[in-house]
Amino acid sequence: MRRALPVLALLLCCQTTADAAPLVGISWPGDVARQWKTDSETIRDSVAAASGAVVETDARLSAAKQILDVRRLIAADVDALVVAAVEQRALEPAIREAVAVGIPVIGYDRPISLDGVFSVGFDQKEVGRLQALALYAARPRGDWVLLKGDFDDPQTARLYAGQYGVLRDSITAGLIRIAGEAYTPGGLSLNARRAFGNILDDTRNAVDAVLTPDDASAGEAISVLEARGLIGKVAVVGQGGDPQTLNRIARGQQAATIWEDHAALARKAAEVALKLAEGRAPRELGVALPAGDAGGVTYELHLQPFTITADALGLALAAGWIDAGRLCRDVPAGRLADCP
Repeated sequence: MRRALPVLALLLCCQTTADAAPLVGISWPGDVARQWKTDSETIRDSVAAASGAVVETDARLSAAKQILDVRRLIAADVDALVVAAVEQRALEPAIREAVAVGIPVIGYDRPISLDGVFSVGFDQKEVGRLQALALYAARPRGDWVLLKGDFDDPQTARLYAGQYGVLRDSITAGLIRIAGEAYTPGGLSLNARRAFGNILDDTRNAVDAVLTPDDASAGEAISVLEARGLIGKVAVVGQGGDPQTLNRIARGQQAATIWEDHAALARKAAEVALKLAEGRAPRELGVALPAGDAGGVTYELHLQPFTITADALGLALAAGWIDAGRLCRDVPAGRLADCP
């Protein structure tokens, strides 16, 4: 621990010290479409089980506010700092300040590629590969739309690399045609909705499949399809696996999602934060990688994502990520074995 508190003083004699309970700071981005509330509860429970405490901030989707939040957490003398970045590049100076004063920083779900920073999440190249395979299984031919997320987010390039590695040969052979593609500024789902609507206008609704950067964007795309009477005619794949998405899959509105077990992610992030706060070396906990153009070394630890289709919804049920009531809401009787 970086902090030590005196526990006993005997007259003018020597003083003994004991490590304080670990204090973990968390800076959340505040995007209500994500599972931050559930993740927060899991991290707090995990830290409390280790007799630690958590202090949290909410950036409300503002990169400027998150910079102030991170600096407040530094001033609070936290032993480790978990950050789900709104915008990594804007946040870099504040993250470097934390590293400079010896606070271990953990990029949560979204990697922060800076020297000395440890990131815990899901390998987006692998997620992209699984996405493309799932959508290819649903629509191996036809006109596809690629919604790519935020251009400035390093995860966007990783996701696309995984997708394109699967699709390259089919695109070259003309089996899959890219009807439209668009970045979504800020990675916001409403921007994905707008971009997808424009592509449908340009193609006169001649679309067979849609790859989206996340399930919030998939939900917006499905809303557009529903308004145009295209539900069930266009296959949609996202990532995340939140309960609303799993229900869409059960109802036949979404072909698949790449499920990321955020409960496991939150527990792992808490574990890493506590170990780094104890002084464990990052190289003992994750894989060392070059830290971008600025040089140095960053560390990453990836959890395994899983493809969830209608045939695999039992996996999410068994993991406790969703209960049968939420999963089966508005699902016609007899449609799924998991929803009798």
